[in-house]
Parts: sequence; structure tokens; C-alpha cells
Amino acid sequence: MKKLSGLLLSAVLLGGCGTAVTDSAEDNQVNGTGGTETTETEATETETTETEVEASENAPIEVTDPTGIQLYMPEVGLVKNFQVEEFELTREVLEVSGNQVLEEITFGEAATVEVTEWTETSMNMLIETSELEGERDISIEGLVPMSAPVVMIDEANSTEGEWIVTSNEETLETQAGTFEDVLVVEQVLASESSDQVTTMTRYFAPGLGFIQEKTVVANGEDKQESVVALVSYE
Repeated sequence: MKKLSGLLLSAVLLGGCGTAVTDSAEDNQVNGTGGTETTETEATETETTETEVEASENAPIEVTDPTGIQLYMPEVGLVKNFQVEEFELTREVLEVSGNQVLEEITFGEAATVEVTEWTETSMNMLIETSELEGERDISIEGLVPMSAPVVMIDEANSTEGEWIVTSNEETLETQAGTFEDVLVVEQVLASESSDQVTTMTRYFAPGLGFIQEKTVVANGEDKQESVVALVSYE
């Protein structure tokens, strides 16, 4: 079951990767006639313009009347406590700016910071990092988004192997209470080298966001099941 705990942790602490861009003076320099050399000033201006464009594209959008998926955005100051087998996991909302949410997820001694973006039809992961562990003076504006958002919820998605919305009117009973109009998303991953099939189901409650995840790993008739369960919130 320890191995399964690792699978649950990697699922709850959603990851993403970015790409680094480096400049080489030799690549920008052309010898001989008819060539041009990029100056330091031009390079700086280009980088500044690209940064401004990225900041504009990722800027939070004001939410005055939440609809659709935005109804499931967690509120600022919310602290949710989960049980993962014999371990505890905490998700705390540090900031809400427009349609973007900054959360710190603590699992044992490990801490991860996530920024998610909520629209009427989707929820995307913009930032995920463990490099800010222990820091409290952080904000959405001061963090650098990943090179490409990770789609976590998309009402229009029906691609096999990705997260698919299966319901938005479930009733879910937990140790922390009973929740109605719960949004349910599911991902099914089939192994290419064996009969193993992993099914992960996530549950989101209005105003609270993520409240539970169930993972079932099936290999023929053998099945292992584990749950990340909400036990309290404030």
C-alpha cells in the first residue's frame, strides 16, 4: 500500500514542467557581409516584450458572477485537511485573485505551491513548485507560470486517458459532512504492457474545490483501492 500512497500523492500534488530558454551570442552573430549581430539592448527589449505578453495572457480575470466550473473555486483563507491512509495532507488557500487561486499543499515535511485558473468551462494548472517551501510572503503576481497550462477540468473534453467530467450533481458523504452538486471528473489509464488499468476519480464541492479522490488499480481480478478523503475544513 506504500506504493499506492505514492501514486495518490503524485495525483493530488499535480505536477507540470516548464521549458527554459537560453540565448547564445554565437547563434545570433553572422560573419561576413550582409549579416547582422543582435545587440544586448535589442535582446533585452525582446525579452521584456515577451515577458509583458506572457503576463498579459496569464493575468487574472475578475469574477463578479461565478458560473459553471467557477462555482467550485475554493475561497481565500480556506484550510482543508485530508487523510491519505495513515498520513495527513493539508491544502490552504493563500490568495484568490480574480479567477486564479494560490494554494499551499503540505504532505508530511513536503510543501508544494499551486496556482490554478478557473473559467466557466475549465480549470487549469498554471504554476506548481516546491521551491518556495516554508515561504509565506508569496503572491500570484510574483510567480512565473509554467510554459503551458495543465488542463485539470474541461467540460468539453472526451479524450480517452484524460480527465473527463462525468457529473456535476453528485451527493458525496465525507467525514467533514455531506456535499451536494458535487462535480466529478475521472481519468482512466490503461497499461500498454499489461492488463493493469488505473482509474482515478476526483470530487469538487461548490466553494471548496477538491474534496476527495479515489484511486482504483485493477490488474485482472486483483484490485487495490485507496482514497484521499476530506476530514475537516475551516
